[in-house]
Amino acid sequence: MKEPRIRWSRAGLCIAFSTLFVALAGLPGSAWSQGTAASHAVTFELPRAPLTPLQKKRLPESARNIPQGAFSGELRLPPGDGPHPALVVVRTCHDASYYQPWLARLEGWGYATLTFSRCQPPDFVPDDAEIPALDWKRGSLAAIGALAYLADRPEIDRDRIGVMSWSRLGMIPLSTLQYEGFAQFFDTKFAAGVALYPFCSFARGPHMGPILIVGGADDSWIDNTVCERVEQATRDDEFPVRTVLLENAVHGFDIPQYGAPAMVSPALINPDRFAAPAGLLGYNKLAAEIAIGEVKDFLETYLK
Repeated sequence: MKEPRIRWSRAGLCIAFSTLFVALAGLPGSAWSQGTAASHAVTFELPRAPLTPLQKKRLPESARNIPQGAFSGELRLPPGDGPHPALVVVRTCHDASYYQPWLARLEGWGYATLTFSRCQPPDFVPDDAEIPALDWKRGSLAAIGALAYLADRPEIDRDRIGVMSWSRLGMIPLSTLQYEGFAQFFDTKFAAGVALYPFCSFARGPHMGPILIVGGADDSWIDNTVCERVEQATRDDEFPVRTVLLENAVHGFDIPQYGAPAMVSPALINPDRFAAPAGLLGYNKLAAEIAIGEVKDFLETYLK
């Protein structure tokens, strides 16, 4: 297999060796990833959006939107009193162990994390997936609820909270940083967003904070051209989206448990039950190392 190279969707140079050096520092087993994070099971409320102007016009003054329920998640706090920068981490419905290396890595870099998935207890069936759709609107509400939970904790710096996700759930960092999205209804905002091989159709700007997209150039399960168009369309915005595509990398390139790239069933690539077919899924060690370096540099720039 060829070594992956970064292909920029806009002109520019990349110093691959220095990026790789930073990436290696973030791998499990290095000094960067060692730590003793305290892990806690927590529950947080999904917020209720305020009434729209039309609802206010038609409904009684006392009317409120219905409660949205609560989600369970895992809170990890790095050593020290803080206040710490933090990330809301929205993982797929794959086994939680797939994401432990990323959580350990983020801890080693000094970030608290609140992690949850669409598959909630007790039955772990994907939330709001009775009718498969391209998006998961309640996912953005859940991320904002997790943000509010973190912002209220004394160990967390409420002004340095980002959001990170993968695959088609990568639409959540993109949509929660949109001025026209759910975030417009709530006072607490995300400071930055990271999306790995996301579905970019819901990512149009302008955005209220910086966003990093890292994808595989050979990904056949999402349309990278949409992500490239988002970058081009936002280049003159206050917070232009940055898109990095790694050559010779497919969907899931950063998750070792996926194994060598192969065509897999919808159940394997799509446990969150989006309206999507089977696809090519697989790990690429060198692409993962480069992606780790990109994410580390981005978070240090905007959350540290």
